[in-house]
Amino acid sequence: MDHRGTTAWIDLAAIRSNYRQLVKLAGGSAVCPVIKADAYGHGALAVAHALEREGAPYLAVALAKEALELRESGIQTPLLIFGVPEHSWSSIAIRLGCAQTAYTEEHVRILASAAKSLGKRAKAHIKIDTGMNRQGLSWTKARAFAGLLSDYPEIAVEGIYSHFADADNPDPSFTRLQLGRFNEALAAFAEAGIVPKYRHIANSAALLFHPETRLDMVRPGILLYGLSPAPGIALPEGFAPAMTLTTSIVHVREVPAGESISYGRTFSTERRSRIGVLPIGYADGYPRALSNRASVLVRGMCSPVVGRVCMDMTMIDLTGIPGARAGDEVIVFGGRDLPVSEISGLLGTIDYEVACMVSKRVPRVHFDEPAQDS
Repeated sequence: MDHRGTTAWIDLAAIRSNYRQLVKLAGGSAVCPVIKADAYGHGALAVAHALEREGAPYLAVALAKEALELRESGIQTPLLIFGVPEHSWSSIAIRLGCAQTAYTEEHVRILASAAKSLGKRAKAHIKIDTGMNRQGLSWTKARAFAGLLSDYPEIAVEGIYSHFADADNPDPSFTRLQLGRFNEALAAFAEAGIVPKYRHIANSAALLFHPETRLDMVRPGILLYGLSPAPGIALPEGFAPAMTLTTSIVHVREVPAGESISYGRTFSTERRSRIGVLPIGYADGYPRALSNRASVLVRGMCSPVVGRVCMDMTMIDLTGIPGARAGDEVIVFGGRDLPVSEISGLLGTIDYEVACMVSKRVPRVHFDEPAQDS
């Protein structure tokens, strides 16, 4: 922890338990947890080591740099890099034994050149665009791309994958359309003799609502951390949130009625009030948009945020909390008492963003249940 006492507590036991729940949901498909973006703000190195101990067969990251950091920390689990190949990183990724995403002729040439220079084969997962319209080879061009790959023996196609745009929608029609397009692309590759070890398209929402999408591998992200894949979707039984963001009261001041609080004078006391100062602000990932809207927990009771959230500090009203004083711990969000969904709901966003917003200057403290005696 830093001297401010603002800390993100990460329960690795919850993450490991969530992973085991995901394995059950996957029904025999390999589970590839997504730990990109520093494990959605939870700390990728600690999370990866916990998952490796659980026997995860694969892990997914966004960048080759993220894969390098995992390897340097001792992670041996196979890694899939979602980001496209780059000349400066592809050789490193191949040496690290990572699978790289490819979906253009340029990607193929980069991988083949790097593999040839190393005297190795490059593992590739071909990404198919089935309706996300972000990245990937159009499903209509699968046959031609399969023909191109036949000219590059340096590339081993280990996987073919796509990504759902709308799997959390109660109307399953677009998800079914995407799955149908993906199956068409897979059939075209199979006709060209390319049958990968891993066909994968299911994210967290698809894993929950579309069991037909599980295929050979699934790629859950947000559920691993015990958070919801979309607003209004309750966590299934057995999943638990892993992150709790806490801080502490550093100062309490008595403020007369009619006095304003913080920048812009957006809040004024209506009575004599006890105002607590918290050492957390928007530079820590507690957004200014929560000013005068959010609450925190002090001694198990709700304390409203008053005035504008500052860069490094936030003020709360302690008037209704008897005995609250400097040094008291404050739950900012997380756990079951003040779920991340309450914050994401106030912000009009998703749980993913709230977890990822917690800045690097907030220490992550990872803890785990003690090992059981054998």
